[in-house]
Amino acid sequence: MVFTVRATIEVLGYPEDHVKTTIEKVVEKLKNEEGIKIIKSEIQKTEKIKENFFASFAETEMKINDFSRLLNFCYNYLPSSLEILDADKITLPIREFSMGINEMLAKLHHYNLVVNNLSNKVMELKKENTSK
Repeated sequence: MVFTVRATIEVLGYPEDHVKTTIEKVVEKLKNEEGIKIIKSEIQKTEKIKENFFASFAETEMKINDFSRLLNFCYNYLPSSLEILDADKITLPIREFSMGINEMLAKLHHYNLVVNNLSNKVMELKKENTSK
């Protein structure tokens, strides 16, 4: 199933030029993603939001070829919002749905492994500091 979606992708950081360049690179990378076709994209002006922090965001409307690519778009670009525009009801072939769920689980397992490794490293560093 092809999904037509509207997504908001935000970038926050410092300095202002870095934020502006980064959001432009994110949109450019998205344009080159296999299985994703940009319908329209608009990058908002970078604004100062707090002391030294700047933010910008892109409103992007696109067609995404299948459920797995939709999930991967969400994992890889972490949109702050996503709206499916073309359906009130979604019907997916069970194989496409299963593949998407399995990809989601693989990504969650990867994140879990990273978090556990970082947690173990923090514990090791705490032990080292307390033994000194």
